[in-house]
Amino acid sequence: MLKTTNLLYTITESIHIWRDTMFKKVLARLGIGAATVNTIIHTRDLYPGNKIEGVIEIEGGSVAQDINYIALKLKAYAKKKSGDGEVSVKIQLHEELVTGKMTVQANEHLSIPFSFILPYYAPITIGHGKVWIETDLDMDLSVDPTDVDYLKIHAHEELSNFVEAFNLLGFRLRQVEVEAQNGRFYQEWEFVPNSKREWRFDEIECMIEPNKDGLFMRVAVDKAGLHRGLTGFLQESLGLDEKKTALSFSNEQLKDTHSIAKTLRQFLQQYN
Repeated sequence: MLKTTNLLYTITESIHIWRDTMFKKVLARLGIGAATVNTIIHTRDLYPGNKIEGVIEIEGGSVAQDINYIALKLKAYAKKKSGDGEVSVKIQLHEELVTGKMTVQANEHLSIPFSFILPYYAPITIGHGKVWIETDLDMDLSVDPTDVDYLKIHAHEELSNFVEAFNLLGFRLRQVEVEAQNGRFYQEWEFVPNSKREWRFDEIECMIEPNKDGLFMRVAVDKAGLHRGLTGFLQESLGLDEKKTALSFSNEQLKDTHSIAKTLRQFLQQYN
C-alpha cells in the first residue's frame, strides 16, 4: 500500500512538474520569463572600414530555449520618396551572423564575443542621423529577444578632407541625410555657398558612396535662377536649373585638402 502511495505521489509530482515546465515554455514564447540579451560595444571610436568589437550577454529565462541563430543587424533611418514628399524609414545596411543553433539553459549566463568590419558605406552619424546595431536572437514560435545599441560613427580622414575642401572654396555644410532609392542607399551631403558673388549656386548635393578605394559620388548642382518671374519658375519646376553628374576621388587624391579643393573648383566652374 505504501509503495502504491509513493508511486502515485511520484506520478502526481511529475505531472505537476511537467505542467509547470510546459506553462513556463508557453509564457517564454510570449516573452514572459524568456531569455534576455544585452549587447555591449567595446570599440569606442568607430570608423567605416575598421573593426567593431564587443560582447553579447545572454541571460537564460525560466526554461531552456533553443536559439536558431544570433545576428547583429546594422540599421539606420533614411529618407525615401513617397508621392510628392518624403518619409522616414528604417533600413538595414548590414547583417553579421554571430552564432548558429544553440541552446540557452534556464538561468544560464552566456557571454559571446563578436568582431567584424564596419562596412565602408556605414553612414557617418552627424546632425540628426541615427545608426544602430540591433541584436536578434531568432527562436521558433517565440517573441525574439532583441537589443538596440546606437552608434557614433566618425568620418575617416579622407572624407573629412573632402568636406574641408568645400570649406576652403567658400561653402558650408548645411545638412547630411541618408537617402534610400530603388533598393539602394547613400549618404547625401548638402553644401551651400557662403556668398553668391563667386558661386551662383543654390546648393551642391553630393550623394556619396564610399568604398575601400576612395569616394564615388553623384553630384547635383542646383544653380541659382538667372531669370526671375515665370521663366525662373518654369526652370525650377522642370528641373532645368539642376545639373547632375558623377565624380570620384581615390584615397591617394583625398590625402591633400588643397589638391581636392583645386579639383572641385575646376569641376564646379563648368556650371558656375
